[in-house]
Amino acid sequence: MGGMKQASMHVSSLVLDETNPRHAKQTSSLEESIAALLEKGPDKLLRLARNIVQHGLNPTELIVVMTNGSQNVVLEGNRRVATLKLLNKPSLAPTEPLQRKFAAIANSGVVPRRVQCVVAENRAQAAHWIRLRHTGENSGIGVVKWNSAEVSRFGGRSTPTEKARILTEAVSDLFAEDAELLKDVATVREARLTNLGRMIGDPEVRNRMGISFDGDVVLTSYPKGKLRPIISRLFQDLAGPVSVDKIKTKRQRNSYLQQVEDDLPKLAYRLDEPQKLANSTVGHDVGETTETSGSSDAPSKTSRRKRPDFEKRLFQSVSLRHVSLRTSEVLEEAKRISIDEMPNVAAIMVRIVVDIVVTDAAEQLGWKRNQADLKGRIGAALHQIDPAQDDSSLSDAWRFSQKDEGALVLKTLHSFVHSWQNNPLTSEVRKLSAAYGPLLSKVDELLEKKKR
Repeated sequence: MGGMKQASMHVSSLVLDETNPRHAKQTSSLEESIAALLEKGPDKLLRLARNIVQHGLNPTELIVVMTNGSQNVVLEGNRRVATLKLLNKPSLAPTEPLQRKFAAIANSGVVPRRVQCVVAENRAQAAHWIRLRHTGENSGIGVVKWNSAEVSRFGGRSTPTEKARILTEAVSDLFAEDAELLKDVATVREARLTNLGRMIGDPEVRNRMGISFDGDVVLTSYPKGKLRPIISRLFQDLAGPVSVDKIKTKRQRNSYLQQVEDDLPKLAYRLDEPQKLANSTVGHDVGETTETSGSSDAPSKTSRRKRPDFEKRLFQSVSLRHVSLRTSEVLEEAKRISIDEMPNVAAIMVRIVVDIVVTDAAEQLGWKRNQADLKGRIGAALHQIDPAQDDSSLSDAWRFSQKDEGALVLKTLHSFVHSWQNNPLTSEVRKLSAAYGPLLSKVDELLEKKKR
């Protein structure tokens, strides 16, 4: 880096930059510098702290320091160094709750004591590189960010955005003769891929459209001819007037499905088994047989049922942004659990995730009534979210939480954790995950509304 050398330094020897551009005004002490960084969002530093303890410092981005007398002033990497100082000495945090949180994270793993640094003789020597690091692409010489498709390709097949990319490829292949549709697909792939991912990340949307995923294979439950209207409408809308603000919430996506009802395939044409969304037979639609079968829309059979991807993992379509940091992290970790491979862990986590989300909401919103047991906590959340009991997406959650069937379901949830004689069925776990997933999403939406 422009003649600068590398050196290993102890965290305690590093001094935060009091003229850090992140600060609105110059700070005058370590405590002031840390407080200024925390003011911009303590959750960000807490997440950074947890990542450092779990994975260490990012070896692809070294800290840049300037030697100033006996001091090593941090020119680049002040957030990382501040986080390390908080992990090594939580009392530097300005409030007791933050001190406890940083202490808990520090106790959960290994906190680095030394860091690899690049040493500059003065600010000018490092300025060029720091500017490139923080001021965008700079016509290609700076950091060129990945677009959503590139992020998705790196991240793997499980993300909604990557599933959206896979769907665009399958649609382009299946409807290669439809120039207008291909134009809309290209627009969505380049600029609206995350919007498509938001739509097909919703199990209800996938179910009504009749599509699912088996790894990187798109499956359809309808013949090509019956699928074309909704596929064309969806890509046309996403390429045009339907922005993310119109499909952000579950309720908005349900409203969209109602608007396109005439384009959705009718249940009468649903195939007995899902089939691959591709031109597997030249001249024939997916799921359609030859004319000798008597109907161009007659379904063909497959040897076994393919389970849609959203049934394989817990709460796969749920994303929580307004619950507490730890609650959202527990959910994200639970979503990695394969129901078929780890049914016992999955069963336990269904109960735990539902409980901590409704408890988190009760604490944040000050609910005091009906908090003594799980049934009461779930009931309190449902009454706050859907007092008229007219939200169809919550019908199973209501049914599983009330009267006779509710008592049985809640007893099952309890036994998943406390009864070692109970071997959970994967079908039970799947049913509960599907039933309570919408409740978790609605709780998060309610927290968002109350925080405004």
